[in-house]
Amino acid sequence: MIKVTVWNENLHEQRQEEVRQIYPQGIHGCIADFLGADRNLFVRTATLEEPEHGLTEEVLSDTDVLIYWGHTAHHAFSDEVAERVQRHVLQGMGLIALHSAHLAKIMIRLLGTSMTLRWRHGDRERLFATAPWHPIAQGVPPHFDIPVEEMYGEYFDIPKPDDVVFTGWFAGGEVFRSGCTFQRGLGRIFYFQPGHETYPIYHMPEIQQILANAVNWCAEVRRQRRPLDCTAVKVALEEEYANPIRLSVFYDHIAQAVDQAGGAKSLDQIMKSCSDFGIRGIDVEYRQLCADFDRIDAALRRNYMEVAGIYQFYDLRNRSDVDAGKGQIEMAHELGVKRILIVPGFLDEEEAKALHSVSGDYFAVERFMERSLCIRSMREALTELVQYARQFGVEVTLEDFDDNRSPCSRMNELLWFMRNVPGLRCTFDMGNFAFGYENVMEAYELLKRYIVHVHCKDRGSEGSGLKSVPTGSGYIPVAQLVRKLKEADYRGYLSIEHFGDLDQLAGMEQSAHFLKAIVCPG
Repeated sequence: MIKVTVWNENLHEQRQEEVRQIYPQGIHGCIADFLGADRNLFVRTATLEEPEHGLTEEVLSDTDVLIYWGHTAHHAFSDEVAERVQRHVLQGMGLIALHSAHLAKIMIRLLGTSMTLRWRHGDRERLFATAPWHPIAQGVPPHFDIPVEEMYGEYFDIPKPDDVVFTGWFAGGEVFRSGCTFQRGLGRIFYFQPGHETYPIYHMPEIQQILANAVNWCAEVRRQRRPLDCTAVKVALEEEYANPIRLSVFYDHIAQAVDQAGGAKSLDQIMKSCSDFGIRGIDVEYRQLCADFDRIDAALRRNYMEVAGIYQFYDLRNRSDVDAGKGQIEMAHELGVKRILIVPGFLDEEEAKALHSVSGDYFAVERFMERSLCIRSMREALTELVQYARQFGVEVTLEDFDDNRSPCSRMNELLWFMRNVPGLRCTFDMGNFAFGYENVMEAYELLKRYIVHVHCKDRGSEGSGLKSVPTGSGYIPVAQLVRKLKEADYRGYLSIEHFGDLDQLAGMEQSAHFLKAIVCPG
């Protein structure tokens, strides 16, 4: 669903009866009504006299496309709010500026010219689609007439448009670039000239079609869920190239830190702290990301972070779960995420016990796997998903998952999947081999050629079993493993993982400090 905010000064409607008769609910209400007929759009309105002009940080963070109509009160629009709108456009929010909005503060900020033009009241306009191939022109006649409109004429002081979708010709002989597109940062901008308040322009079906098309076109960046590519340079480029290993953390830890703060810290504040610790990404569950995408995405953008990995639990014997896995792959591609983690399902307890009883012998594991209908079904599904992901440039991974019912919780079991599903790769969890009483250094040597993502899970002090603790404070040889990864020219994420920590924020800071000291010594 595309979220649209329609903004209007709403002054003419209050002061001029002729305008009120044409737009009894205001220009914003008229536009919201016809856009709202599309079930794929969620439409809200905002006006000048509302607090912060109705364009609060919360509203803009929840807006995919802002439609802006302004005329007589550009001077009254807050500089602070104008800067806020500009920032959101640069981060990917679409902007449709209507009629006299060419002189709005936000347009001058974004386009950088005077935006001046010639004008005259009361003229007939013929609007030509001069870029009929453009998505905004789809379903619109090659040309149509607006019986009465305010004449806007050249010279129009704007930077060179990306496309001039519509050109207006007026009965007085003037011409005008009436529909122009621009790109600023990640945001798409469409300026559209028709729309003087004393004429029923926005009741015309052709105009409504154009605005509906423009909403969909402007929203495409947000709909594709593309991350902000240009992040702040917090370290020298030489350091980035010298240390291609980056840090990530499980999003669940961030969410839990918010809960542990008891309202004292927001998601954005916790994520900013993680960014300050040197953490550049998050590992997040696919369904959780889908359910709360806008909030997570906004917090990532504001704090110069990205999605490092997407994981999900499935039962790959079910066709519906295989199809859901394809959706996970597609989202990863749209976000620029290179690797996903799939937990393929679980065996019943008796079969799992029998498998683990032979897990120390690879050839015994191989014989067992080939006889198991459940495991063979998982292999077939994983093969299909790996092939599907290849066309998107995404790698599918399995990890040594710490559950007795998992068919890949031991090193030889995981190796069998790597060898029998072409293109499958390994997410190496440092702490999970302890679950099967296996040596993690031996596991690394066995699986190192397949490793593309790493979970830095540490386990409690010697004798305390499997309790997760901040990285570097337990008995897993994390430092030794990270040094081996560096020697092997590993280029990927080290994901901090310590589920159940009683102070997640402190644990994330401690873990990041420990890992950075190894990755970037000195």
